[in-house]
Amino acid sequence: MHRSFINVLIIWIAIFSAVYFYFNTKLEPKVSVARHNSVAGEVTIPRSWDGHYYIQGSINGYPIIFMVDTGATVVSVGAEFARNAKLPKGRPANFTTAGGMVQGEMVYDQTVEAGGIAVNGLQVSVGLPGDMALLGQNFLRNIDVIQSNDMMTLRVQTR
Repeated sequence: MHRSFINVLIIWIAIFSAVYFYFNTKLEPKVSVARHNSVAGEVTIPRSWDGHYYIQGSINGYPIIFMVDTGATVVSVGAEFARNAKLPKGRPANFTTAGGMVQGEMVYDQTVEAGGIAVNGLQVSVGLPGDMALLGQNFLRNIDVIQSNDMMTLRVQTR
């Protein structure tokens, strides 16, 4: 009796573990990896399961995953990322977020890259909670943003 109970318990643990790992990988956001189209200066991002668009990028060469946020005024990162990326100390600032007021810093003259598209001289706000990073309007207004059929395309503007 005791041995059969242990066998059944082991089988159930294996089943629950397999289900957990399956859903854990399915629920992670899809992050676009600079898969450039045949057109130079253009990257396509698939919509993730949560409805957002995520893209690999960097600030001053330090890698980060951005969530594209057309409602964010500036590119925003957390304090831990700022420390790890060795961003310079910024000016104290208060930011209004969806979760309320946040105190942080505004760091000036940074290079932000997303999907192989780089924009120099941007402000970056530091103070988001956690390890989230937002790709805001100060980056996005320098490129064309096209959204269609669960895909977002970022394209360098031709002038």
